[in-house]
Amino acid sequence: MDRVLERAAAEVTAFAARPVYGLSDESLGDAAVGLHRIVSVASAALSLLVREAQGRDLPHQQGASSMVAWLRDLLRIAPADARLLVALGEVLDVRPVLADAVAAGAVNTGQALAIGRALTNVPAEEPAMVGKVEAILVDNAHQFEPTILRRLGDRVLAHVNPELADQKLRDRLDREEKHARLRRGFSMSSDGLGGVRVSGLLDTEGAAIITAALDPMTRPARGDDGPDPRTAAARRADALVEVCRLALRTQQLPVSGGQPAHLSVTIDYAALQRDIAVGQLDTGAQLSPTAARRIACDAGILPAVLDGAGVPIDIGRTRRPYTGAARQAVLLRDGGCAFPGCERPPRWSDIHHITFWADGGSTDRDNGVALCSYHHHLIHHGSWIVRLGADRRPEFIPPPHIDPHQRPRHNPYHQRE
Repeated sequence: MDRVLERAAAEVTAFAARPVYGLSDESLGDAAVGLHRIVSVASAALSLLVREAQGRDLPHQQGASSMVAWLRDLLRIAPADARLLVALGEVLDVRPVLADAVAAGAVNTGQALAIGRALTNVPAEEPAMVGKVEAILVDNAHQFEPTILRRLGDRVLAHVNPELADQKLRDRLDREEKHARLRRGFSMSSDGLGGVRVSGLLDTEGAAIITAALDPMTRPARGDDGPDPRTAAARRADALVEVCRLALRTQQLPVSGGQPAHLSVTIDYAALQRDIAVGQLDTGAQLSPTAARRIACDAGILPAVLDGAGVPIDIGRTRRPYTGAARQAVLLRDGGCAFPGCERPPRWSDIHHITFWADGGSTDRDNGVALCSYHHHLIHHGSWIVRLGADRRPEFIPPPHIDPHQRPRHNPYHQRE
């Protein structure tokens, strides 16, 4: 056995040492197919060794807590790779026809796993049906990848036994739904680079609800300044924030700590006026001066007098956000996001103070402009200037690199009198 493996390793090593730049396109493809076949056969052989080790209970004899842990330490592979080897060994051990197909190079290991999973839906007490479905799938392995093979297995079963296929489908969906429900979760953690990593898992129904809420907000926001530079992932991230912003704006969320749901940012007022204020969230995270100013456009301000140690000694009342009639007046005038070329509707819009409130700007219609979240960021971070035109409606002055003449632009999607 050792000599066989040594010879095989030597042959593969010699092949790997050959330069590939001289291969023709056809030879390159043939070599990739051939090498992948060797990888599949070797993986299948390894999985059967794993199966034998499992039968001998080697992991527990050698102090490992599980088969996966034993393989992880023995082969120095990731747990996910170890689980695949265990699963493959289990399938090939009970499916000799499938094992022979892998050894002959007719089926690769990914296809073998897909076929094995498909066969679990066929009643074991009907071996003739199992053999028929297995033969059909093996015969089609030369043209279909694993996912399609598994779907083909479902269709074959539906043709052979429609009632059983329906029952298996219902059982599988129920099982997967319960499993996903148990595993559902959502977490947020700092990446140490000024960002927060969001990860989680949802069941199919929950994902569909979130997708329905996000989809209308993920369309590219093309404007006169050119196409939306955001990736699809960035647009989804912005849409998630915007959905939560809309939920906060409804003031219908459950109270938290005896108060309506809110975002708390502590800012030094004098520093805010000088555009150098760093905001601090109640989570301890910090915001840049630009972000602090942007949030202040659509937020209630709670003045607090602090002593030298930062302890509040006097708390005022919230004031100055665009709410109620003041917000509605701006939205009625602008009809939605006022940035040139943007079609976002009123309910997706913040009200931006043209002259920042911290700089003495008032909270009235003539100092407000409706902006969607994306263009609100652009105005705070970019070089665009917004002002009211002669008709008392917003107009935007592009930066010189977009228009050297800096001619005012309006939004053609909203009617102007």
